[in-house]
Amino acid sequence: MISSQVEPIPMHLKCLLAPHGIGYRIKLLSQLANRKFQERLDPYKLTPFHWIVLCCLWQEDGQATSSIGDRLQQVGGTLTGVLDRMSERGLIRRERDAQDRRIWRIWLTDAGRKFEEILPPLATELRDAALQGISIPNREQLSTIVDRMIANLGESPIIHPAEGWEAIFAPNNLGYRMKLIAQLGTRQFQDLLEPFGLTPFHWVVLCCLWQEDGQATSSIGENLQQVGGTLTGVLDRMSERGLIRRERDAQDRRIWRIWLTDAGLELRQTLPMAALELLQMMMQDISEDEQTLLSKCVDRLIANLAEV
Repeated sequence: MISSQVEPIPMHLKCLLAPHGIGYRIKLLSQLANRKFQERLDPYKLTPFHWIVLCCLWQEDGQATSSIGDRLQQVGGTLTGVLDRMSERGLIRRERDAQDRRIWRIWLTDAGRKFEEILPPLATELRDAALQGISIPNREQLSTIVDRMIANLGESPIIHPAEGWEAIFAPNNLGYRMKLIAQLGTRQFQDLLEPFGLTPFHWVVLCCLWQEDGQATSSIGENLQQVGGTLTGVLDRMSERGLIRRERDAQDRRIWRIWLTDAGLELRQTLPMAALELLQMMMQDISEDEQTLLSKCVDRLIANLAEV
């Protein structure tokens, strides 16, 4: 079977489609940075969520659980289990607030404080490797653009110091802020897709097929996995909705190919406009030159992280 014969997508909309769109690439950057940092935390049996809790407490010990929970939720984490495991490891202790017994406060133990000597150098090494080839002025401009994007997406601006260890602590570091943009953007996009009964993962599949119909499931799966998704259930739901159909490859029966139905093709007329609406929201008051710099920096960060 040959690819579906459809009119080309207009260039101003094609640049929005995964994997080319800036939203997809920021999500990819966030996932890649998270995996690389996890590799460095593995020897200590810690995760990036544990890192966020430790960063909060290194900056201000004895914080309320709600304050720490807000930081975790911003980037897709929850307190469920995280504090329990840290307490079992002897890294923190929990105590009721002296003035308000309803409030639990989290305090570092000596073991938790010792990691302040170990983990920040690991984070600094990864940051420096990721930023290689990006000039200091461009780094500073990138940081400013990122903060404006966060504000555009409805989150309070993050105040971050320019130097010292605290510059690499969450929520100040660039990695946390990029992850925050990815999370906020995903939530906003999910709201825009809700009336269609779709998710951002369905969007990725549709983008793949709008650009090349009849792709193998493995090819589509790679694009999903890069941004934290899997094929499990996604294609089933799209097939049930009548958006795609699956057929065995004519030359290799082991390969399944995915084809758009008329209903899947019709969504090409409406969904890219939803993506454009989100992009315009994110980029409000950010010039074309700044958007070009952002795009180049994101690509460079992805390339650098792929090599470390």
